[in-house]
Amino acid sequence: MPDGTKNKCMKNWKDIIQYSTAVVSLTSGIVLTYFQYFDSGDISNGVLGYVAQTLVYAASIFGVTMYWNGKYNELKQIVQNNGNNTNMVSSSSK
Repeated sequence: MPDGTKNKCMKNWKDIIQYSTAVVSLTSGIVLTYFQYFDSGDISNGVLGYVAQTLVYAASIFGVTMYWNGKYNELKQIVQNNGNNTNMVSSSSK
């Protein structure tokens, strides 16, 4: 398997694992809150703390990934524009 394909495949698996753990974590917090509320009519501090941690984890996974993808696309756009500009300058100076 070529190196480029292996790296792309590993990146896809990494993303799948990150997203799935974030979704599972968030879902477990919601389910735990649901069971706690309908079992006792109140939500304890421990459950609220767990839900807060699952929200922070899910937000960090989704937010950081989106941020880095956006920055990567911006950088790629700048590099492409600079490549096009240098070609135009060099062709006009000939």
